[in-house]
Amino acid sequence: MGTWSREMQVCASCRYWCGKRKIDSWACSFEVIESEGICNGPDGSFRSMVMWGSSSCGEWKPFRD
Repeated sequence: MGTWSREMQVCASCRYWCGKRKIDSWACSFEVIESEGICNGPDGSFRSMVMWGSSSCGEWKPFRD
């Protein structure tokens, strides 16, 4: 599928993306297990839509601060 770092502002590294992913213990590396997941972001995001792990939007927030 794909591996992303926490600096990459894509759905796979966003706290709101509910797709299956493997996250390292420091939340620095995100390995996508399933390529799609539901966005659970705030208004102004793609809330409730199926999003690719490689997608992004203006409401991106890091998985862990």
